[in-house]
Amino acid sequence: MQNLYNLFQKKVFNIEPGLERIKSALKELSYPEKNFKSILVAGTNGKGSTSAYLESLFRHYGYKTGLFTSPHLIRENERWQIDRKEIDDKKLQNYINELKPIIEKCNLTYFEACTLLAFKYFSDEKVDIAVVEVGLGGRWDSTNVLEPEISVITNVSFDHMHMLGNTLLDIAFEKTGITRQDKPAVVGRNQPEIIHWLKERKIKEYYIKDIDYFVKEIDFNKYDYRFKEYIFENLEILMLGKRQIENSSLALTTFLLFLDKNNQPVVENIIRKALYNTKWKGRMEIISKNPFIIIDGAHNEEGLIKTFQEIKEIFPNKKIFTIFSFMKDKDTEKMINIIKQNSDFYIATTMPFSRAMTAEDFKNVGIKNVKENHLEAVKELKNSVDKDTIILITGSLYLIGETLKDGWNTFSK
Repeated sequence: MQNLYNLFQKKVFNIEPGLERIKSALKELSYPEKNFKSILVAGTNGKGSTSAYLESLFRHYGYKTGLFTSPHLIRENERWQIDRKEIDDKKLQNYINELKPIIEKCNLTYFEACTLLAFKYFSDEKVDIAVVEVGLGGRWDSTNVLEPEISVITNVSFDHMHMLGNTLLDIAFEKTGITRQDKPAVVGRNQPEIIHWLKERKIKEYYIKDIDYFVKEIDFNKYDYRFKEYIFENLEILMLGKRQIENSSLALTTFLLFLDKNNQPVVENIIRKALYNTKWKGRMEIISKNPFIIIDGAHNEEGLIKTFQEIKEIFPNKKIFTIFSFMKDKDTEKMINIIKQNSDFYIATTMPFSRAMTAEDFKNVGIKNVKENHLEAVKELKNSVDKDTIILITGSLYLIGETLKDGWNTFSK
């Protein structure tokens, strides 16, 4: 089977700002994006998890949901889901065949083509609402052709500075580009840079964590929540880490706002079940207990800092052996320093992507212990760790995808 990725070859990671191409392509299809409601989710970290919580809330309430996220970890099909089921191979192939002439005519990038396919698929399947994760930035991202019911911004921190700017204010300007003056926005972290641009953009209605809705952490996966007249005590989630409290409470605020705007009742037991049942691969996920292995797709400075903080909080007194890899466009020097400071031992590894750092790249920045692939790295570590050691695999969602592809029976051999 051919996948969409293969149509692009070297152009896969080309990023060309502007909405003209995607708008032209959608016009060819008679604007399928107008046939369903949507929630648009932007931010530096936590977009995927927040989207997963939102989708779960809508689905548990009986809505037919579309979910569009990126990147995929194992199969390209993951990017397009309805009621949390990936598009099947046959349908994906049919859409590729159907859309290929439009993709070529409008000279779409890979992500634009993914977006086009998502909107056509969601329209054809008559979803009630689509939760759509922004690919990069917001203002010029192809998903921003939507007119979302609510715009969601998780947070801003330093990532993709070559595209989004070198200050948090610059980055917040791009992220807040998904907001609409006459539609609500919900923000998962009280950051002055985001609030500045919401005011500058004259957004009439917005809600900020710790200003408009409030969270009291009870444990690493339990919290009390308050927003307007809604109070939920001892909410519990399955995903590990306090970041997931931030992500789930942001999703919950967005969902409650949607219910309020659409005169829908708030049913507490459904909300509790939806949050508890939410899963999202590759985020603080325990994939082996012998040896003890955690995978986490932290791919920038802030993400890595929080990953190490949370592992130390949840698993105090454990040694951390880290296997990592990066894409070349990251602030690798800062990320390597974070890994060095927080790891008892570390190994860099390479990935089969043109954007990924090579063994030579790692050696040029002073990393001497480099393995050509993560399998070699894990095999080196697995016989030297004890019950007081955690192996952490991190630094890139692409590395997490490669790891999950292999299956963990590999490491029992």
